[in-house]
Amino acid sequence: METQPNATMPREEANQRIAQVLQLVVHEMTSSKVVNVSYEAGEQTTKYQVEVSPEKKGHLIGSQGRNILALRGLVSAIAYNYGFRAVIDLVI
Repeated sequence: METQPNATMPREEANQRIAQVLQLVVHEMTSSKVVNVSYEAGEQTTKYQVEVSPEKKGHLIGSQGRNILALRGLVSAIAYNYGFRAVIDLVI
């Protein structure tokens, strides 16, 4: 059973939706008042940049990096469904 990319949504719309989901999840994880999410779409990969206040970065990363790894896995799985790769960078 092969999975095929979801062709019903343009990639730009998928990028915007993933950025919105990422912003909401990071806000809930960190309780940060300011969460900035931006993205740069390349040919095959979209890089999402997440910025939170310095005192909240520990909440985002989590114990031994578990939170950020889970978040990266979630975003990668959603992007794969639309036929592209996604990575998350933390802006310091």
